[in-house]
Amino acid sequence: MTTAYTPDDDNLDFDNKYGVGIPVECAELQRAYQHSGLTAADRSAATGASVGTVCIALAGIRYRDGQPRTAKPKDEVLAKLASVLGVSAHLLRVFRRERAAELMNETEFAAVDLETPAAIAGRRVLAKQILAVFSTEELETEVRRRSGDSA
Repeated sequence: MTTAYTPDDDNLDFDNKYGVGIPVECAELQRAYQHSGLTAADRSAATGASVGTVCIALAGIRYRDGQPRTAKPKDEVLAKLASVLGVSAHLLRVFRRERAAELMNETEFAAVDLETPAAIAGRRVLAKQILAVFSTEELETEVRRRSGDSA
């Protein structure tokens, strides 16, 4: 999956957006998502939740009757998103989301099926991160070396 996400401790001001309070866990998930390289479809597939559910969980806002309202994601959704985005169970506990942290810990020990959407999305993100480290020339040289082509 993705590498562990480390929050930016110097920028933890999530008090208001559109006139409503944003749950701090949502703001951290949003920040982790921005660093992940995942698309909306990737994160939805990886969590098994709808695109709308994931968007609400990341934004921390739900609109009712045209008015923004604070929306705390359900523990199950929060645990899946945190896991996919590399946010630790410890950080969820810091945000007083103990049940979500427990759910993350329960699933950490489950066998990983490499054909699940979460695993596929995680491998895609990892590949992007690894490939971003190397130049095109370095990658081409390595491919030639491994194929035995000296040209």
